[in-house]
Amino acid sequence: MLFYLQILLAAMIAATLDTVVGFAGGLLLLPVLVIVAGSKDAVLLAALIPLGWNLPRLILLRDRVNWRVAVLFAVGIVPGAGFGARLLDVLDPRLLQMTIGIAVALFGIYYIARLYLDLPHPRGVKQWMLPIVGLISGAIGALLGAGHGPLQTGALAGASLPVREVAATNGALGLITAAARVAGYGVQGMLYEELWIPAAVGILGAVAGTFIGVRLSRRSKDTTLELVVGMALVLAGLKMML
Repeated sequence: MLFYLQILLAAMIAATLDTVVGFAGGLLLLPVLVIVAGSKDAVLLAALIPLGWNLPRLILLRDRVNWRVAVLFAVGIVPGAGFGARLLDVLDPRLLQMTIGIAVALFGIYYIARLYLDLPHPRGVKQWMLPIVGLISGAIGALLGAGHGPLQTGALAGASLPVREVAATNGALGLITAAARVAGYGVQGMLYEELWIPAAVGILGAVAGTFIGVRLSRRSKDTTLELVVGMALVLAGLKMML
């Protein structure tokens, strides 16, 4: 019973954070899953449970989703997730995780600094680059179980999307990534029966957390959300490095 309660609460908190910020739910959820379920099952559950917060978020915030950007990302995410799933048992992800963590933390520091200093907004990500970023983020998500959200958020911010549009569009990207990962693991024969009950419990908690997150995000100012996003990027980067 304690096992399921831990998953339920962790999924609820992760979903709330992911809905408000647009990412970081997987980074919060994964360590808890590693402790209670073991590292291999944690990666698999970290693909199934986010279905419970990304689908409701997509439905509730669908008017803020940039669908063109989501489709361009999806072109890369789907094959990237399949590729990452094939390498899950082969590649040591530590160096990759460290590299991504450093880049994410530095971007987060810049993202916060520009709120208080006269710095340019992050730009330079062209739409033709989004499938490439999607390919990389899909592979990272399948390999690490988390970490693709900050990369996607950085690309969306670099493409000059407003902060609320970033959070909503990340719901679509998160759903695509999670579904592609589940399909990739399924093709590799990694999804076994015992996973479905903890996954269902986690999805239930994730749905509840999504509704809490939507209420919080609607009451927050844009600048507050941007500060929270920047802090979450820094913490996510540090978490991945450590």
